[in-house]
Amino acid sequence: MDAQLQQDINVLIRKLDGLGRDVLKNAKNDLKEGGSLIVSALKGRVPVGNKVHKRYKSGRKKAAKGQGNVVATYRPGNLKRAYRILALRRMKTGIMIGPKLGGAVDGYYVHMVNNAVTFKNGTTRAGKHFVEAAIQAAGDPALRAVVDMLKQRVLMY
Repeated sequence: MDAQLQQDINVLIRKLDGLGRDVLKNAKNDLKEGGSLIVSALKGRVPVGNKVHKRYKSGRKKAAKGQGNVVATYRPGNLKRAYRILALRRMKTGIMIGPKLGGAVDGYYVHMVNNAVTFKNGTTRAGKHFVEAAIQAAGDPALRAVVDMLKQRVLMY
């Protein structure tokens, strides 16, 4: 992040402290617009598999592979569809971007794809590191877009 952008952010933070509730609500919408740039960058970099994976539940003991009750089915492209701006109502002036957990597109395994994984037998699988690449590519443009929108909104008042 360059020095001018940091200066703009600091000025905005000082001005936002004194603004009313309606401006802060609109600021969250502006953040969502900037966040959509990051979400699209993430969706473009998520690796897509070529086979269906299933998760099983077997009760108290661990069942053999393929045994037990199928709890969830993960289709190719599932992780790509899971990334979104999460609706967290408790965050008054911020947004969260990440995979949706539960439901049809359960992205609970994103950390296993993005980071390295060590299996029980000692073998490892290297991580894809697509989240870092997406943030690197779209982080500054998204931040600049949000700062410009917030600056216009603050100057209107």
